[in-house]
Amino acid sequence: MNRKRRPSDDEFEDDLDLDFDDDDDDDDGEFDDGLDDDGVDQVTEDRPLKSFSDRLVADYVGDLKGPDVLVLLMHGTTLASALRKARPDLNFTFYTPEHFFFRTLQKFHGESADVPADGAGKITIVCSADLPKAEFQEVVFPTFSGDSSEQAQDLIQAAHQCLRSGGRLIISTNNPKDRWIQSQLKTLFSKVIVNKQKHGVSCVATKSVPLKKVRGFRARSAFRLGERLVYCESRPGVFSHRRIDGGARALIKSLALLKPEGEPSKWFQPARIIEMGCGCGAVSMAAALEYPAAKILAVDSDARAIESTQNSAKLNEITTVETLLTSDGVIPEPRSWDLLLGNPPYYSDYRIAELFLQAAKASLKTGGRIHLVTKLNDWHDARMKQLFNSVEAHTIGEYTVFTARQR
Repeated sequence: MNRKRRPSDDEFEDDLDLDFDDDDDDDDGEFDDGLDDDGVDQVTEDRPLKSFSDRLVADYVGDLKGPDVLVLLMHGTTLASALRKARPDLNFTFYTPEHFFFRTLQKFHGESADVPADGAGKITIVCSADLPKAEFQEVVFPTFSGDSSEQAQDLIQAAHQCLRSGGRLIISTNNPKDRWIQSQLKTLFSKVIVNKQKHGVSCVATKSVPLKKVRGFRARSAFRLGERLVYCESRPGVFSHRRIDGGARALIKSLALLKPEGEPSKWFQPARIIEMGCGCGAVSMAAALEYPAAKILAVDSDARAIESTQNSAKLNEITTVETLLTSDGVIPEPRSWDLLLGNPPYYSDYRIAELFLQAAKASLKTGGRIHLVTKLNDWHDARMKQLFNSVEAHTIGEYTVFTARQR
């Protein structure tokens, strides 16, 4: 839920960025553009993996020594089936921070996790903010052009720490012009073998000694709420890492709409508040401080976002925020919540925005309110009028916050 195109945030001036990094910042941009996987190649019976990145690491499947192999799945789960089919003898741990992928892995691989068939390796499925605390002979990590470079740095370092001495990281990118991954590997690993192909690059990096220095990638930002600075922690992979998103700021400002000036009799006092797609938890922190007696439920599909929100609550000594890691939009205790705050991503062709709206429809009590922030006004205006009453559009900075009431 937490990833979206980052809009301009120039109208806000209160950011405070406190970097947790042990070393100086590296480039915080993206990988160089490579080939677009979508629709480039046809899926055939002998080449079932559509992603070039997945294909490149799958080429090493016969060379995996195992028996314990960690596979990082950041973009999908089809590689898991291919690896299991080719090497049923190995113990695979499939890791993803994304709950939707976790659900898919559980559906197709969960039954064999605890009771492997005769001669088959054990399957473990992990959805968490960090890689599992275990040692592996190999780590397999397909990456995509356009991924966050800082998250890749974080995960490459974490993979190094997971490997036993002599263990190998097998990593790929669908960018055939890649130099960045190769340079990152050479700073951490003693031996790196590079295999350049037409549609991408794969590397095998061998660990010889532990890292002398472990770099930190967490960061703190702050925003001003009245006279108070509110701190938020984030880490690579969480939307708008290192800064408070402008959409979140607009959503925070929309809380003032619940208390119209000069009309205390019309103030809306929510006792139970949901934030959908909480990211670092900035909106949840603001809601908790604005309504200290209210229960706040911060929801996200990314385990790193959930951990960041929990840490943000600790930083601000807030105890009324609870978190929920989910990707299906199902909120506990339906029809009992007073307010839902949402900042849906733009990349999903409105699918996640629809998920947010359906969550509001199912969770809000009669007369409950929804505040949804966006720059894509037409669809949200039309859809919200189909589902809710009293739909209004409020321009806040570069954004529009739509407010409505449950029927």
